[in-house]
Amino acid sequence: MEQVLGSSSEDTLPVPVQGGRGLTTQDRQSIDLSDRIAGWGSDLDPAMRPGVPRDKAPEIGNEFLYPDSIPQQEATVRIHKSTEHARLTPVFGTSCPPRGLSGRMRDAAYKYSEGKMAHWLMLMAADRVDVVEDVASDLARMQVPNLVKEMGLKSEWEYNRHGFITKVAVSTIAVAALMVLMRGRSRSD
Repeated sequence: MEQVLGSSSEDTLPVPVQGGRGLTTQDRQSIDLSDRIAGWGSDLDPAMRPGVPRDKAPEIGNEFLYPDSIPQQEATVRIHKSTEHARLTPVFGTSCPPRGLSGRMRDAAYKYSEGKMAHWLMLMAADRVDVVEDVASDLARMQVPNLVKEMGLKSEWEYNRHGFITKVAVSTIAVAALMVLMRGRSRSD
């Protein structure tokens, strides 16, 4: 027996069984400490992990991430692909193709690896630019955007009233500061 957490007998871990074959439910429960230790068991021998049979189909190994039996979807719009992957996934979404300034920002972001902060910062900035482009597009078609519904303000008020009030206060202060700054510049000109 090996001591794991302390000196009491309930904190001991049984000696690992090689291969894990032939374990009864009681044996597995005596080995499983996941209810007491967060993340415990993630590095166990795969034969001893009860979820392993569901981890992947037995006929598909790591080298066959996208088997040839799945036909490749044809790209009818521009699709961004990570620099870490050799090819597109067999199936992908086409409902929101990149367009406008936000699309060009996404093009630039996907030139960087996903491990680079620039990749993610440019994608987040592109999301913000896309919101502005959509509002401008609505106004150009003479449609007033329903910002209360689109921004989820009713739900925010109902379920996160403190956060909503904080956001309104911060936004009001920011707009007021911007207006004061702009007035100061116009008077000095």
